[in-house]
Amino acid sequence: MAAILCCSLTVSAQDNQADRNKVYSIVLNNVEYTHSGEKMSAGEAIGKALAAVLTGQSSVQVSDYEADVKNAIIKGLSGAHRFRFNDGLKQIDDIKDEGNLAVNAVITNIQSKSSSYTYKDSKDKKQVSTTYTGVVEVSLTLKDMKTGRVVATPSFSGQSSSGASYSTPDKSIRDALNSMSDKITSWLNKAKPLQANILEGATVKKDKQKEVYIDLGSREGAYKGLHMGVFSVKTIAGKEARQQIGKLKIEEVEGDDISLCKIQSGGKDIKAAIDNGQQLCVISTE
Repeated sequence: MAAILCCSLTVSAQDNQADRNKVYSIVLNNVEYTHSGEKMSAGEAIGKALAAVLTGQSSVQVSDYEADVKNAIIKGLSGAHRFRFNDGLKQIDDIKDEGNLAVNAVITNIQSKSSSYTYKDSKDKKQVSTTYTGVVEVSLTLKDMKTGRVVATPSFSGQSSSGASYSTPDKSIRDALNSMSDKITSWLNKAKPLQANILEGATVKKDKQKEVYIDLGSREGAYKGLHMGVFSVKTIAGKEARQQIGKLKIEEVEGDDISLCKIQSGGKDIKAAIDNGQQLCVISTE
């Protein structure tokens, strides 16, 4: 059964304008840990998480980092643009639409790898320096709470920063947990990005668009510094096709539904598209 599951959330070509940036609820139901010293493949982990989703069974193995890993997953789920984490909820009483998600997690690996080297100090005495690299791996199963359908089974691997040296295993694992949180948030943001339209051009320099206004503001979660892609839209055989023609960054959020953006690339193509009245859409990339 796991072989036929999707590995990413389904994203429509263009959400209806009325609910294009609709916010969904997301809840963490169950976190399961493999036994100490046991490393589980992603496929095995998905099978265990799927079984928990379908049967409602819960089996948690004790871990020294139990609370930390759970909190890292919650942090990742909570950071997404279009999801709101519901702490402690196992069911949503009033589910009117599809898209609210229940998450089961299997932690497949928590470890800290050591690396040592020897050197001589100023007194010509031999010394040993040991540093640690943390790794945390998790497989998630996401179920639509209205339909009961499993919609995605992504896996994430968090690693401590490659350029950093950690003097204790604990510090390296905590950095790996932060990395894992960021990857979970990024995955959800790409699965359900923020969308907008270009209202009008602003600053132009020669034949290049330098700034534009978009219809995304504070009400739908826009913030200064948000990076977004600009896509041309056309219909082919009744289906909507997109092609990226540029990038922009929100320079200033100027209201509930308006932001000023600086064009980072593709200024010439964006200006030409605006001048020609071509349909464009703007989609967050982070």
